Amino acid sequence: MRAGIWLVLLWLPVLALSPEAEQLLNEARALAQEAQQTYTTHFPDKPLWAQAIAKAEEAARLDPEAPEVWKTLAEIYTATGWWSRAEKAWERYMELADATDPGPLAEALRALGFLAYQRGDVRAAIANFERALELEPKNEEAQAWLGRIYMELGDGARAAAYWRRAAELNPSPRNRYFAEQAERMAQYGQVAVRAFYQGYAAWEARDYAAAIDRFEKAVEAAPDWAEAHRWLARAYMDAGMPAKAVPHWERVIALEGRTPDAVHFLKLAREASGVGLSAAEAFFQGVAAYEDGRLDEAERLFRQAVEADPGYAKAWRWLGRVYYETGRYAEAAAAYEKAVELDPEDATSRYFLRLARKAAQE
Repeated sequence: MRAGIWLVLLWLPVLALSPEAEQLLNEARALAQEAQQTYTTHFPDKPLWAQAIAKAEEAARLDPEAPEVWKTLAEIYTATGWWSRAEKAWERYMELADATDPGPLAEALRALGFLAYQRGDVRAAIANFERALELEPKNEEAQAWLGRIYMELGDGARAAAYWRRAAELNPSPRNRYFAEQAERMAQYGQVAVRAFYQGYAAWEARDYAAAIDRFEKAVEAAPDWAEAHRWLARAYMDAGMPAKAVPHWERVIALEGRTPDAVHFLKLAREASGVGLSAAEAFFQGVAAYEDGRLDEAERLFRQAVEADPGYAKAWRWLGRVYYETGRYAEAAAAYEKAVELDPEDATSRYFLRLARKAAQE
């Protein structure tokens, strides 16, 4: 399925269809299933999807009053992003479906809500999701979509109410995170909230320049909002600008205290400011592996760090340390020589260089 589509193709039993239409619909469903397993991106002109659409449309021509035909068509159109046809098919399905069974109708309304959201009609999206909740009040998907939409609109209080309900229905990390953040957002105002959510959406899309711009706006509108500083710092890190992340990690610590994650990322940002993020990450992972007794992994990570930045004196020193402790004294001496060359004031490396050379000669 496409990213952002929360629908799942759930085929209903084929009932009361002509033999020709029933065969076509079954073939369409089989082709759609194969297409989902075959393709990583889904468009109506992909061969398997095109065949599935053609067969389902022919089934609809033969039995235009059969609701299951329109449901199948609607789901296939939705899966392939053919929004205009998907909306008409869902509406036709709603006209024909059994009004006494709220489940399928609620599913159709959620699909229509999503389609309205896709074309930018926020009011229609809200109306459809709210109607879906009237039929199925305990549907997590509709609660989450309304929470998302109200976050984008900058209405933190309403967003919090929907995300709280979604978290009650399913206490997943996503639902709990957004319920907490929406409650916090309610106190920071519409400008900050909207900018923050736009920044998060850009970060999800890996558009780090846009994410930084939006998170900067959020921080400007709400200077004491720790979460906005945290995400701005993360965006700077992901964009390869760790030095710019440093003051924002410092601000997070000033607002929330020395939490382990903030302390770690501040340390990483400061280290990466001199040697680059990939080298710094490999170095810290190497230290963790060394302290855990995993010397082979530590060696690999320290080598990765010096490959990322050959001028990384500290990583050369730790690489020499691993070589020395594993009895490879000549390699240890070479690594310590490099560390001393890069940092002549490194007394520790000079000391172990002498030991490594002596051990290598012996």
